[in-house]
Amino acid sequence: MNRLIEYIQRRLSLRLGLAIVFVITVAFALLFGYLFYRSKSYVQRAAIDRATQLLDNTAERINGIMDETETVTNYMAQITPRHLHPDSLLIFTRRTVKENPFLTGFAISMEPDFFPQMGRYFSAYSLRYWPDDTDSTAVDSITTVREEPFEYFDAVWYKTPRTLGKACWVDAYDDYNEGTLSSPDYLTSYCCPMRDANGRYIGSITASLTLKWLSEACTALKPYPNSSAIMLDRNGTYIVHPDTSKLFSENIFSDAAPEARHQIETMGKAMISGNSGMTETTVDGNDAFIFYRPLQRNGWSIAIVCPESDVFARYDHLFVIVWVIIAIGLMLLMLFCYQTVRRAAQPLSQLDHAVRRIADGHFDESLPESSRRDSVGRLTNSFISMQQSLAESVADIQRVNDELQQKNDELATAYQLKMETNRKKTLFIRDMYHEIRTPLNIINGFTQVLSGMFHEIPDNELTDITSRMKSSAEAISHLTRMLAASVTTSILPTTRTSSSQSQPKQKK
Repeated sequence: MNRLIEYIQRRLSLRLGLAIVFVITVAFALLFGYLFYRSKSYVQRAAIDRATQLLDNTAERINGIMDETETVTNYMAQITPRHLHPDSLLIFTRRTVKENPFLTGFAISMEPDFFPQMGRYFSAYSLRYWPDDTDSTAVDSITTVREEPFEYFDAVWYKTPRTLGKACWVDAYDDYNEGTLSSPDYLTSYCCPMRDANGRYIGSITASLTLKWLSEACTALKPYPNSSAIMLDRNGTYIVHPDTSKLFSENIFSDAAPEARHQIETMGKAMISGNSGMTETTVDGNDAFIFYRPLQRNGWSIAIVCPESDVFARYDHLFVIVWVIIAIGLMLLMLFCYQTVRRAAQPLSQLDHAVRRIADGHFDESLPESSRRDSVGRLTNSFISMQQSLAESVADIQRVNDELQQKNDELATAYQLKMETNRKKTLFIRDMYHEIRTPLNIINGFTQVLSGMFHEIPDNELTDITSRMKSSAEAISHLTRMLAASVTTSILPTTRTSSSQSQPKQKK
């Protein structure tokens, strides 16, 4: 890693290319981030509109069927009291089911002992059996019977309108009664009280819709591949759900996941209250949007669950494609910037090489002149001029140094010669000192003798003493002449050498 960082630091073109790509990447990231943020908002808004429109259409379709069911039932509640005959009631139920294909069953149930000849119970009932989905040639079959005696007076579809005294929708129920004509599916019914001309309650008319049909209508809500639909009754119990094991056994509050309990409970209360809306929550561990609408006729509510991954599937796909394109584009841009900057910085690299060569002492490094007119070209040509001037100055300095070295060598030779001369002079003087000292000692000794014992010395000895003193004086005189001659001889060569050294300077 350190080697890579060092390599990048040593490459100006690479660092400039990376800097340019970094700046462009940040700019692109900010720009595309903003665009994708806005796009995500538009996609979410479009998804909400799409799901809401589809949900509204389905709710309107179901409400339309319920409206028709109410219309048919209310109409039959008005005309049936005019034709209160057992056979007529059977005909009415069959005709009503036949003429209204959305109805599963239709029943006219009378009060106890209304027809004494029929006994305590009389209920005319027609039930439609839906064809098997696997048989495309099958047609609906309608069975019309007089119900076998059973206590239908306590059934929810009979007791509720009688207790309320008005028509109403009842929650889903199981129509199975042993020994009677029963639907294999759960039903929901619109029940209307039937009264005679005096306003006396004489029976109940019940129009039934199968929950299978409602479930099919809900499951047709497929705005996205993995979306699903649910339907709640007045208490929040599931009456339509993708997981059939939860039907009529669980409600929206007990089924909420812990991480989404608050959102689900809030949404469930809103659905039970008959409100419309949208909730963003977690379903089965995945983020999802839930859109819900009430069914005004019976207090139920229908909802569609759309996984967020489905809602933003195209957006995410486009997001990946765009960023792949951007990544490839940035790589190409980086390569282009690197090559461009490298070409632009090539003269700087040459200058760097030349400067390092000069730092190593190679002042004669030559560079080709640049034809560029920009700052780099001017810098290159200025450096070439500076390098040429520096090379000339270095050559002059080298020449002066050579001359100085030559003079230093000459001075060193002269100094050695002078030192040798001084040594010889010292030896000579030392010898002369010893040569002069002996006769001086003789003269000095005889002088002391003469000064103290002159009258006592015999003549012959006095003559000998003076003779020796004279001989010593002549020896000293001879040595003095020799010393003067040697000094003259040693001074003359030195003078000639100094004159010869001064002549080149005068010429220069």
